[in-house]
Amino acid sequence: MSSHEENELYMVKEAQRLRKSDPCAAMAWIITAKTLYPNAFNLQYEAYLLERDGKNYEEAAKCFSVMASNFPNQHTELWQEINSLTNALRNENETTPEHEFYVKMYKHLTPEVQHNIFMHTINHSADNLERVYIYILMFNKFPKSAITQAPRLLEMLAEGMKTKPDLYQRILVKEVLPMIQNKPPELSPNLACRLYTSSLEFYLRQIMDESDTADAWKNIFKVLMICGQMMGWEPFLPFSKHVNQNVYWEKLVDILSGSPAGSSQVLFYATTLFIYSLHGYIRNCKLRIEDADVSHVLVEGFMEWSPEGDVSEVPSMEPPKFSLTTAISPELSKAFLHAAQCWQLLNTDQFQRDFSQLMLALPLAPWISRFLFDLAIYFGHRDEANKLMADMTTQSSLVQSLQILSLNLMQGSMTLQGFQCILKILSELPATQGQLLENMSLKGHRHMVFLPLTRSALVQYCVGAIISRLSCKVYEPNCPDRLLGDLLVLQQLNLLNDVLLTQQIFNLIKQRKSFNLRTLSTYIINIDLIEELSHIWNSQQEDNFELTSSPISSGTPTATTAAGGSQSRRIGTRGADKGARDEFRAITRQQIARCNENVITLLANFISQEHLMLAQHIFGISQPVETIVI
Repeated sequence: MSSHEENELYMVKEAQRLRKSDPCAAMAWIITAKTLYPNAFNLQYEAYLLERDGKNYEEAAKCFSVMASNFPNQHTELWQEINSLTNALRNENETTPEHEFYVKMYKHLTPEVQHNIFMHTINHSADNLERVYIYILMFNKFPKSAITQAPRLLEMLAEGMKTKPDLYQRILVKEVLPMIQNKPPELSPNLACRLYTSSLEFYLRQIMDESDTADAWKNIFKVLMICGQMMGWEPFLPFSKHVNQNVYWEKLVDILSGSPAGSSQVLFYATTLFIYSLHGYIRNCKLRIEDADVSHVLVEGFMEWSPEGDVSEVPSMEPPKFSLTTAISPELSKAFLHAAQCWQLLNTDQFQRDFSQLMLALPLAPWISRFLFDLAIYFGHRDEANKLMADMTTQSSLVQSLQILSLNLMQGSMTLQGFQCILKILSELPATQGQLLENMSLKGHRHMVFLPLTRSALVQYCVGAIISRLSCKVYEPNCPDRLLGDLLVLQQLNLLNDVLLTQQIFNLIKQRKSFNLRTLSTYIINIDLIEELSHIWNSQQEDNFELTSSPISSGTPTATTAAGGSQSRRIGTRGADKGARDEFRAITRQQIARCNENVITLLANFISQEHLMLAQHIFGISQPVETIVI
């Protein structure tokens, strides 16, 4: 050790000895030493400690500036102070004396020294997360530095997402992007696309966890605009929940027309619009009804059958329409169709590979599986829908039975499997009553229905499925009385929507000398039907018309009456049966008194208890009903 070093060390030790007991004497030693040895770090550091302990912010800042400028990378003690300073600046709300000192001392440093401290820290820190935080701190203190330094920070964020995606995604969307949104830096397409995908993933998780998602979508569109600016893209439209989705689609088509094949700009704009439409579809599939969240399921609508023949039997190239069955149907259908448009565009040859990779990177699997199944239903791809349904593991048995029934109806003829699904649906009806739906049956073209999972809608759909299968039989020769009577029971839900079928049933009854209406005293409670039957019975007084019915019951089907047993009674219109008129009136009065019963429950019970006879009607099974197992 040289004599200079020995003298320097002696003066430092003297200053350290006197620092607590006599700060003035300690400072005298330091001043003398600095005069003799102006380039000695230990002297500069000791001077800084004296000012720090004395809470002399301005003088401490001067000493700190000398050390930071002349000895930036050489001494552990200096780095400890720099770390303490940056930690205090990152946590300015903390009120400890130590934090307070560093924050106040920082204000006395020149801007050049302040900036140099941040850059030295970033350049010599081995911790990627620490460097990210220092960059954010520097951008807050020196906003203009983001112009040149933001690309490096964004690269660090992209690198960090490989190991800690959640943390770095949050830093990106919550802290970094808001700082650079007014003047985004230019980035390579790969990096900008990675950052947007990560931001989208972050907000999609947020959307799936929260009920109010408008802010999340506003932020997604904002990030899309920022990343688009980084790559020089034509701006897309800002988000507004009041903007019709057609406007977004038209803008996308306009951009597509001026873009090269496989354009990343179109890929990301279309993907964002697809996910936005898909989310609107999935979200609206659940509606609040009677204090319960009720899901809607896309099913095949019913085609009205006509005895003159139906041109719809010829496959049409036109896509199906959506029936406006509920208040939410218009929104659901629009969101679905927009998602379908984007999906078809993104699955063309120019985008399919990149789009598939994007879908794998995003947490959309439950939404996508539901959408693809509904898309297959919509386009009538029955085999594809069956395969997709096998891959869907989260749905309830009720939904699965309903979807199988819908697939049956899509093929044009309900199978035994479809009929079994009806029985399963009726055994699992939910508690929410709901309302009957309009436009379940349409004439002339295939159509789709968003069916709410309520008791009323489900029973209505099951009834409609059976009627659609049986209605053509009333125009066949020798149509059985039992079939006509069972159709009358089912028509109690459908009188106004299918007047022709009801009229045909009554025309056939009038043409017969006798009619076996075994269901009258048990299941027919509709006043219009009862009045028409009364009119037929009264108008046939001279024609010896006989009406065979079960005896007067309490209104609850029994095992015998449900099976069509021997407890039947012939009521004739001639005087041979002296009590016939009174008995018929008693039956009609009894049924009219039941007109306010819940017809939904009544028909659910009817189908469940009469399923053997209905199966005979539908499938022409010739064995005795007791031997048929459904």
